[in-house]
Amino acid sequence: MLYVLCFILIAGVGLLLYGWWDTNRFDVRRTKIELDRLPKAFDGFTILQVSDLHNRGYGKDGRELLRAIETLDFDMAALTGDLLDRHLPKRRKNVYALLEVLKDRAPVYFVEGNHEAEIGHWDSIKIELTDRGVRVLDNEVVTLVREDEQLVLRGIREEASPEEFEGLIQKDRCAILLAHHPERIEEYAKTGVDLVLSGHAHGGQVRIFGQGLYSPDQGILPRYTSGVYARGRTRLYVSRGAGTHSFLPPRIFNRPEIDIITLKTPSR
Repeated sequence: MLYVLCFILIAGVGLLLYGWWDTNRFDVRRTKIELDRLPKAFDGFTILQVSDLHNRGYGKDGRELLRAIETLDFDMAALTGDLLDRHLPKRRKNVYALLEVLKDRAPVYFVEGNHEAEIGHWDSIKIELTDRGVRVLDNEVVTLVREDEQLVLRGIREEASPEEFEGLIQKDRCAILLAHHPERIEEYAKTGVDLVLSGHAHGGQVRIFGQGLYSPDQGILPRYTSGVYARGRTRLYVSRGAGTHSFLPPRIFNRPEIDIITLKTPSR
């Protein structure tokens, strides 16, 4: 019995140490998503998604993440909430360093996550981001144009009601929605949006055989934690996130990630 307890203890400590080590690395995850209504001019349009950074840095002064981003090609950056950490609200150094790299690479769009909402002072946070070259989509719509064809981009606030974001959708055009919470997919799909980019779930924090164990707002064995999901025409992409906030245990078998998403017209 003693040997069994010792084994369990050693295995548990080993998992925590592995998780701590793996949480301090990140992957660049590449995904292609076909959208039925994607205009031909946007075939190959590439999005860098960074979600749930929680002001995390990799390497000295966050240089590893920044250098990785500098090597990537993308047409826009989508920041899908929780760049900041409500437990350490004044620590923003790594966020600002990230924005400094992004602003000269491509247009940058941001939607609020629950951590920004819980920090409060939303107006001042919005100003800080805007001053650093970020377009904050605060229940707003922008239109992207290529070769006279249009792709609609929308973003909703953390506590937007279904009525608020349904009013943002124009069903006659291909549309992307930036929305922090993946568990609201049924509500998003009812609007007819083509693609939703989300985060929040942290990949389920611990992943076993591809299944996350726990996510806020989804509970145990959450359904929407990583990759592409479909609801009718709507595609939902959930990033596992680029960090983890300061009061969670290490991520295990669930390395942080930034995402490169390439949009494609349907193959025939």
